[in-house]
Amino acid sequence: MIQQTNQSVMGVVPAVQWIGILDPDLRVFDIVMETKFGTTYNAYFIDAEKKTIIDTSKEPFKDDFLAKVRKVCHPSELEYVVMNHTEPDHAGALKHLLAEAPKVTVVATGQALAYLSEMIGIPFKSLKVKDGDVLDLGNKRLRFVGAPNLHWPDTMFTYLVEDRVLFTCDCFGAHFSHPAMMDDLVGNYDEAFDYYFHTILQPYSRFMLKAVEKIRPLDIALICPGHGPVLRTCWQERVQRSALMAQEYLSSAESSVRRVLVAYVSAYGYTREMAELVASGINSVPGTSAELMDIEHASLGELEAALTRTSALVVGSPTINQNTLLPVYKLFAACNPIRDRSKKAMIFGSYGWSGEATDIIEANLRVLKWEVTSGPVRDKFRPVGDKGAPFVAAGKAFATGL
Repeated sequence: MIQQTNQSVMGVVPAVQWIGILDPDLRVFDIVMETKFGTTYNAYFIDAEKKTIIDTSKEPFKDDFLAKVRKVCHPSELEYVVMNHTEPDHAGALKHLLAEAPKVTVVATGQALAYLSEMIGIPFKSLKVKDGDVLDLGNKRLRFVGAPNLHWPDTMFTYLVEDRVLFTCDCFGAHFSHPAMMDDLVGNYDEAFDYYFHTILQPYSRFMLKAVEKIRPLDIALICPGHGPVLRTCWQERVQRSALMAQEYLSSAESSVRRVLVAYVSAYGYTREMAELVASGINSVPGTSAELMDIEHASLGELEAALTRTSALVVGSPTINQNTLLPVYKLFAACNPIRDRSKKAMIFGSYGWSGEATDIIEANLRVLKWEVTSGPVRDKFRPVGDKGAPFVAAGKAFATGL
């Protein structure tokens, strides 16, 4: 097995080398996404007559990245740096590379170039490209494939024609760090691949299907993504898996069955009892199904998956010290206003003295673009006897309005 370190480069095909970064100890990406397998920041060097780099690395790893660049060429020899996407985990080291290679031309979409001008704060030579454009590297050619909104508006793919290599940045990748780097050497990483898709790309499933159709006519030997293993043996499977997950998500969104997530946290069991009553009201409405979830110990991944499945959200919490509880704030962090915008929501809760938690939850859900359809339903302590009826009625009314 090939063992790589952050001082190593690795051959992909004779004219392409991986000069990326391993980050095996990363456990949270972009603050809210779990990365229990770590990640990589993939960059690639094309040894053409006009030497070219595809993407860079996250800024904290700039020294390792630049050391790798110097191993494959002198920075003064570089003609182009292609930025498929400008998120800082890919573009963070660009300004440091430009300091060593000031004559290099940055190649990207118009939006990407605009973003980069704001990010790096120094002037640079640039070449704006669009879908179908071809860049001559002397003895090789790069063809650019527009792939907007995967998952930023600036995204494109780059196809190295002569070597049949497709560079796809965030598409078909995974937060998965393994020193061997090749898909046939790293073992099974389906869990990381699927979680990456569900968390990052799933809200853009329509754009994913369009991108898959765009690359179908290409003669592809392998795919080099921006994170995770290089797809040299199973790229067809990974592309098809992405397309299938995108289709399943879109079909689920259009399903006649309305799935309602009833997420709650309960200090003494009182809010749990309220959650069960609300769920019974929801389930009494034909075509509607409630999923009860105690979120006290739920991971970000579990919350993301549950929110992805749901057509609507009900949140319950007790009030403690005039506030809601940390697991509820964690739920807010897992909400995605792009994915969840205009989905309907309802709030309930138990309290002993003041009852602020439900109002706090409502305010946060509105900021996160959920449509809160009615005022909170709440009561003191436990929903015993006739006190339970309003929770059943609220669940039924909420489900009827979906």
